[in-house]
Amino acid sequence: MPIDIERLHEGAGVIYNCHGTVTLKDFYDAGNGFLDFPDELGKWRYAIVDLTAVESMNLNYGEVASIVEQNKRLAAGAPPGTLLAVSSPRDIGFGIARMWEALVEQVGWETQTFRSRSDAALWIKQRAKQKFGIDLGDCPSRA
Repeated sequence: MPIDIERLHEGAGVIYNCHGTVTLKDFYDAGNGFLDFPDELGKWRYAIVDLTAVESMNLNYGEVASIVEQNKRLAAGAPPGTLLAVSSPRDIGFGIARMWEALVEQVGWETQTFRSRSDAALWIKQRAKQKFGIDLGDCPSRA
């Protein structure tokens, strides 16, 4: 599967490590894994979707909108204001992430899109401390 899920801080953090070619089904499968365990969603405080190793994304506008519909279900089980950062150095991933970010605005997450994983991790680290009082230490900065 082109999305490997990493859980950090006893489930408060989730990293979507994406690689290769990523499709709508891949994002749906990853999200459904959390929808199947709503107790896990209740622990969320932050997530990073790391697109650094993605070679291509086969997603159109309608599919991104479908992902947002699933995100609404995820957000319903997560704490209000969960932090979500997307990192993509490549234009295709960055552009799709910015489109997603505009569509997901009404979900209630605090989102930001970055060109690097380290910038995304720094933002998450700063906001998690400010918003939730969580000291993430060196995590989630590892690439």
